[in-house]
Amino acid sequence: MSTILHTIVPVFSILALGVLLGGRAGVQARTLSEVSLWVASPALVFSLLADNSLALELMAVLAGGAVFVGLGTAALALFYMRLSGLGRGFLLPCVFFNAGNMGLACARLAFGEPGLEAAAIIFVVQALLTSFFGLWIAKGRGGFEEVMRAPLLYGSVGGLAVGVGGIEIPALILEPVRMLGAMAIPLMLLNLGLQLRELRVSDLGHSLMAVLLRMGGGVAFAFVYVSWLGVGGVEGQVLLLASVMPAAVMTSVLAERYDAAPALVASAVVLGTACSVVVIPVLLWAVA
Repeated sequence: MSTILHTIVPVFSILALGVLLGGRAGVQARTLSEVSLWVASPALVFSLLADNSLALELMAVLAGGAVFVGLGTAALALFYMRLSGLGRGFLLPCVFFNAGNMGLACARLAFGEPGLEAAAIIFVVQALLTSFFGLWIAKGRGGFEEVMRAPLLYGSVGGLAVGVGGIEIPALILEPVRMLGAMAIPLMLLNLGLQLRELRVSDLGHSLMAVLLRMGGGVAFAFVYVSWLGVGGVEGQVLLLASVMPAAVMTSVLAERYDAAPALVASAVVLGTACSVVVIPVLLWAVA
């Protein structure tokens, strides 16, 4: 119980602060998003991958797990879309989960630095999948160009090259990068709170189904994956934890920008984040 409280309370306290800041201090989510996207997140990923002690095999297993969960929930969503006649936007909150704002924070608080290293791999994979396939689903075309402009891609590739190649970077250079990366998690949580304040719930039935497929379907496919490959230890726990994360707020941004069922997607983000207050502690209790 202590581990669960020490994981959940800090995460949702900062998230709640973000909601309050949006209402009273007039802080703009766009500003925090830009700082996170262009500075903090790439710095965090670079420093984590550069120092990552995970073997390449484990990195591949975690990356494969993130893809497997995404493909599984996509298949469920496509089946439901065929039955209900919903458009492409329904896929967004079912497939792309919050591996950054909440996933990194929960993994670090629950499992320490090893958990954060494992979660960073899943975060990178999810960010790239969302940037390419999420944008392709919402817009139809243009995802590749967006990915190639994203600083996260270069931070990921650079950090992986340094870590795998055993390259020594002078502390004078690496330490500022680590300092910038250290602000990424609280910054992302504040940003999530700011963005949630602007979202509204509608189309309740389909939104709840999206949440069920995202969180319930996600953990089911993650369990199959870790059992099938025998993924144990912190890596298996982090993959299971990541699989129950709610839909990423970015899905709502994409849906709004490209008119891909924006009300439904926003509702799924809000409801999923609310459900995570219960779902995440239950999952942590189960894997502890």
